[in-house]
Amino acid sequence: MSLSSLFALTLAVGAQHGAMLDQQLLGVYTNEEQAYFEKDAGRTPPPWIALKIEKQGNGLVVTRTDAFGKPVAAPLKGLAAVGVERDSLTLGECTRYFDRTDAGWTYSALQNRMACRQDYQITGVNADGLKLRFANGTETQLKRARPVECWAAAKKTKPKADGSPDWLFAQKLKLHDQGGRVMIGGGESGAEPLILRMRAVYWPPPSNNRPSMVLYVHKPDNPDSAVSYSWADIDASRVGLNLRWMQASCTIKGAERSSTVTTDNFRG
Repeated sequence: MSLSSLFALTLAVGAQHGAMLDQQLLGVYTNEEQAYFEKDAGRTPPPWIALKIEKQGNGLVVTRTDAFGKPVAAPLKGLAAVGVERDSLTLGECTRYFDRTDAGWTYSALQNRMACRQDYQITGVNADGLKLRFANGTETQLKRARPVECWAAAKKTKPKADGSPDWLFAQKLKLHDQGGRVMIGGGESGAEPLILRMRAVYWPPPSNNRPSMVLYVHKPDNPDSAVSYSWADIDASRVGLNLRWMQASCTIKGAERSSTVTTDNFRG
């Protein structure tokens, strides 16, 4: 079963719980950090995945996207309902049950095993993100993203008539802090195309590097290698960059709520 089929969701949520599972699922998630650091360590990284889960009426819409937030598969709809005894997540004909702890929801049992042979399975949900299990048994962590809004300016390739530099200005550029990207320039804009990328970086042990908000600039022809970058404290609300030929400033929404994300909440 494809990832698209996996997220044809029906959610049943235990009424005794203060937080609803369907509400906790809402947001944008990627495994940017795990994929990056696994590759950096010389190991085979998991496939890069981004999910956007939205509310629609009483149900949910789940969309797999690229790093620019553009859909790469048709959005799928789900139906949320209130359960009585325990929390469950129904994907197509497959129902999985989750134990609820103070840290979130952890997969515990399923029914209709044949229908549950899916490429990707949600096996953990909490305030920090999602845990997915691949069909081969390996797992990946998707962290919850915070929205980011930027403005940027890029010098045009041709000067003004008086010989002074001409600039392209772009405002209200939308991305997020889990590897989200946005492009400016290109086409008939007069400026070369550039990509802004934002990450909330938590270095894994044994590194002593402090967590940081990092703003990168990429060229489209080499999207995996940054032209330059700047960084700030993980709790910063803004990160800026000035390379003379381009400038950018990005505001992280909800920066005052940033916290260290670990995988401990998925144990069990």
